[in-house]
Amino acid sequence: MRLSAIWKACLLAAGICSAAMAVYHFWMPYQFDWTSKLRATPPAIAWGSFMINFCFSVLLVWAAAMTILAAFRWTKQDAVTLCTVWGMGVFWVLNAGYQALFPMPLPENLRAVGWFLLGFAVLVAFLYAVAIAVGLSTISRAANS
Repeated sequence: MRLSAIWKACLLAAGICSAAMAVYHFWMPYQFDWTSKLRATPPAIAWGSFMINFCFSVLLVWAAAMTILAAFRWTKQDAVTLCTVWGMGVFWVLNAGYQALFPMPLPENLRAVGWFLLGFAVLVAFLYAVAIAVGLSTISRAANS
């Protein structure tokens, strides 16, 4: 398999996974009924919880779109493309690390959800890592020729 095909496949998969997580985050406050759960908190904290989640979701959609665009920019691995791929790779490594160190407090019957989310983060981090390795390999080959 050509390196460009590996780059493209990894980044398309990583971008789609990142977009899926963003869409989930848009829905999550309604899934967990944040409105009723946050009723007893000061209004600014309730508002801030929704605002932070909304802004995070928007940024993750944007970064997912940038990742998908990066998948098609094999011949133009410029600073924006490489910073997007590296930045998202670091994001998913930190996401997985945080979940491993501080697991989401879930009831026993939902423990599998926590493992799924950790596995998801590890998988997406791996996809970005492979793309980064392929990109570095290509840059190294070009510099040596």
